[in-house]
Amino acid sequence: MVCVRKTGCVAFFFSLLDFLCQVEGRILLSFDGSDPGPWTYYEMRMKNVATLKAVTMSSEHNPPNHSPRYSVDGKVAKIGQAVECSHTLGQLGPWMLIDLMNVFDVSYVTLVNRLDEHGERLQDVSINLGETAVSFPEVCGKFTGPAETAEVVHVTCERPARGRYVRILINNSLVDSSLTLREIKVLVIED
Repeated sequence: MVCVRKTGCVAFFFSLLDFLCQVEGRILLSFDGSDPGPWTYYEMRMKNVATLKAVTMSSEHNPPNHSPRYSVDGKVAKIGQAVECSHTLGQLGPWMLIDLMNVFDVSYVTLVNRLDEHGERLQDVSINLGETAVSFPEVCGKFTGPAETAEVVHVTCERPARGRYVRILINNSLVDSSLTLREIKVLVIED
């Protein structure tokens, strides 16, 4: 398996498009391509700090089938139409907020889109962090989209974003949208 580093990309397993490998939390890469020398192995152990943490949403569609807790339960399974996924009502600027319970330097955020249909609803998403639940000055990144059904979206923070609270927001101001996610992973580099 041959892997090379590409700034701003992250993928699980091997991505032919991005030339990046990630296996069991280890990212395999080479130098930026300017070094014609032999491949080098690097290892970064990542930890998902969002699993089973408290989550709130701007609204909840069809409770309890679309509870915010489903987005951090560690499960990705298709169970009927959008059942056991987090799903807001259609509204302007829908959001989800995860309380990590401690302050972390976040490197990546992974969004697992709904598995049944309407994947294109996931678009124009921003991910920000803050040390309080009301202000999110730290920018992790954006996903323009639209996504596809069952797409796994990896957002790489340009630099580690520091915060206790992670907000995922659809930036719409003209039409109602809903935010529906099967799973959210907030990844930090372990020492």
